[in-house]
Amino acid sequence: MDKKLFTMEDCIKDSDYKEDYEGKIIVMRPETLKDQYRDERFQLWLGGSGFGCDPSLRGRAVFATCLYDNEHAEWRRENFLGTIKPEVLPDWARLKLSQMKPHSSAHEREQTPKYSGYSFLENGRYKAGVGLYSEKEAMEYVELQKPYQHRIMICDRDDFNVLEFIKGEMIHPSKEDLEAFLSEQEQSGNSMRMNL
Repeated sequence: MDKKLFTMEDCIKDSDYKEDYEGKIIVMRPETLKDQYRDERFQLWLGGSGFGCDPSLRGRAVFATCLYDNEHAEWRRENFLGTIKPEVLPDWARLKLSQMKPHSSAHEREQTPKYSGYSFLENGRYKAGVGLYSEKEAMEYVELQKPYQHRIMICDRDDFNVLEFIKGEMIHPSKEDLEAFLSEQEQSGNSMRMNL
């Protein structure tokens, strides 16, 4: 990998002070990094939690995970340039992101995943599926991946495709079928939320 550095030009305009960082790929300011870590691999972080994620709150702490090495750390909001433009995110970072999910299931070790999440690059490359333990976790995985991945598939335990997106648009099942299913779930008390 070359020693390219991301700059403000690679970030969504005004995202440094207008956008919530939770569940977004955020770009570390190069000057924040020690010399030996000053390259693009260590600039890309997945925003997790902390009052600093929300620009309207007074807190500054941002808890994030480095895409390259999975390091979890606490930073300050001002350590970041903003959220990266999806079109400039390199393929290596998309593949790393495809293996991440926003939150882990509390009983991951005790359960068998209900679903597997797959995210594909435009050329068809992907890494192994990610175990997802509930419908809620499957939806969170989709929402995290949608801005950055070419294609996303959620498969059930038998590896049947139950949900698929291409370029952020749902192609399977049809929007009408999914809305009917969600309505039925809501009426039975198993409410799920998803941005279609």
